[in-house]
Amino acid sequence: MLRVIPYPPPPRSMINGDNRMSGHHTHQQPRMVPNVPKAAPEQVVAPATVSRVYRAATNLFLTRRLPDALMALQPIIADSVSPRVRCSRTLRIKVWSLYFAILDATAKMGPEEGKKVWGAQEWRRIVSRVRSGAIWNEAVQAYGEEGRIDGDVVNTLVMLLLAHSQDQTVTQKKIEAYLSAAPSLLGSDDDPKAVSQRVKLMELYILHVLPRVGDWEYAREFTQMSPDLDEEQKDAFQATLDALQKDKEEAERYSQELEARKEAEWEREKQAEQERQKRELSPSTSAHPTPRRQSVQGRTKRSKAGSVRGDNPTEEKTAKKQARTRSEDTRGTISARNGASKNKSTTSLFSTTTALLSRLQSQMYTAHGRFTLLRTVIMLAMVVWMTSKRRVREKVRRLLMLAWIKTTRTVGMGMKVTYI
Repeated sequence: MLRVIPYPPPPRSMINGDNRMSGHHTHQQPRMVPNVPKAAPEQVVAPATVSRVYRAATNLFLTRRLPDALMALQPIIADSVSPRVRCSRTLRIKVWSLYFAILDATAKMGPEEGKKVWGAQEWRRIVSRVRSGAIWNEAVQAYGEEGRIDGDVVNTLVMLLLAHSQDQTVTQKKIEAYLSAAPSLLGSDDDPKAVSQRVKLMELYILHVLPRVGDWEYAREFTQMSPDLDEEQKDAFQATLDALQKDKEEAERYSQELEARKEAEWEREKQAEQERQKRELSPSTSAHPTPRRQSVQGRTKRSKAGSVRGDNPTEEKTAKKQARTRSEDTRGTISARNGASKNKSTTSLFSTTTALLSRLQSQMYTAHGRFTLLRTVIMLAMVVWMTSKRRVREKVRRLLMLAWIKTTRTVGMGMKVTYI
């Protein structure tokens, strides 16, 4: 026996709407569709727009309207690196350089000026981003990957962190992360601009970041093992590292000596103050004669003794006459000896000076001698001038060091060739 299942009633929308199954032609109500706006397609910024906004932000920056410049520049920072906009590399670097210049000028402001220009909260937020190195993360997020950041942008970032970051270990880690990600993306030896950017980054990393951290040995090892530097650049970096380390050690030694002198002076002043307080707190000073009082007493005693001796004038005159005779005899003997020695020394000095002057005169009579004398004087003046300036001495020392290194390498290569 079959069970009849009733047909379910049609939904209310079919009854009120276009229902042809019921057989009744009801009046068809128009359907009310809500007016939902369609999502407009995302507008793509043109490179011309980016360039126009960059020029406007540059004018604001030059007139020291930093908040307005940053507000105008922020919308196009991410667009400058977007592949849809297709900005030129030069325009992209200009946009990021202006952005970093605004942050640098803000970080250089004092607390009062920064709060006046930006407001207290906004100024502290910008300075914190710069000093903590968070600005590097913004560049990585905008470019998409660590190794895709332009070399000029990286160099500007490093200089910004060197100027304002409190802990350069953060800068060291950021550069090392970029170097590990950039070799396959930066460019090859066929691109001279990429190579120069890489060398500039090596210079900042080896000669500025690592010395700030104190890794002198690692800086030397990294210089020797770096594939981005040639032999001449490696030698120059090594010499510069030696000079920088020596200057730093001398500065530290000088600061320690200055601190020691200040400490000793402070100790002397403290002891003098304690002695002065002890003298002021002493109950009586009359029982203990001071040096001044002792000297006064000594002069008084001598005057009394003189007055006693003056009572016998005959003996005093005889003693004075004998003493005068002995002093004249002694003075005559000494003067005779001194005169003989002075005559001998004067004669030898005079003869030596005369011989030297006669030789110089004979040399000056000839043209060759004049030229030689002039050249000698000029050379002596140059040597004195060079040795009087510290920077020149350091430069000469570096050049001599480089010349010695090249000479030793040349000799080593010659020995190898001779052996072969």
